[in-house]
Amino acid sequence: MRMLPAALLAMLLIGGAALAQSEVSGEEIDQVSDPTAERVLDMFRFEPDFVRLPVGGRVTFNNSRGQHTVVSAKGLIPEGVDKISIANTASETRTMDVPGLYVLTCKVHGRYGMVMLIAVGEPDTWQNPPSSWAKSLPGRAGEKLDLLVSRLDKEFKS
Repeated sequence: MRMLPAALLAMLLIGGAALAQSEVSGEEIDQVSDPTAERVLDMFRFEPDFVRLPVGGRVTFNNSRGQHTVVSAKGLIPEGVDKISIANTASETRTMDVPGLYVLTCKVHGRYGMVMLIAVGEPDTWQNPPSSWAKSLPGRAGEKLDLLVSRLDKEFKS
């Protein structure tokens, strides 16, 4: 049996560990303040603002410090899921175990359109598709949510 050189073996092991780590880590969401943005909807934003995850996928929210927060929009997350409320932390990870749509805003900057959408699982498993929503969000937050739902429709039609 031929032995691999130690350097090659180390690269394979480190690469495999990095791959396993990236599969486990899921998606990372940053919270951005950009005073140079051309549109109000882009001044305060989540990056990315639309994410698809498998059931059990994880999402890490970064930069929930100062005035940035992550809160679930009332009535716009799957029924029975605990409210999401993240503040005053550099990073927090959540596992998304319930299929459905999760609309999240920043408590302070939501009025400027700082809204994001997480789609967990496949559309046929969602208990809360947009057609079932009894409410939307007001003002610019609603405008941003409409854009995100339009992207959602395009994503799942292709």
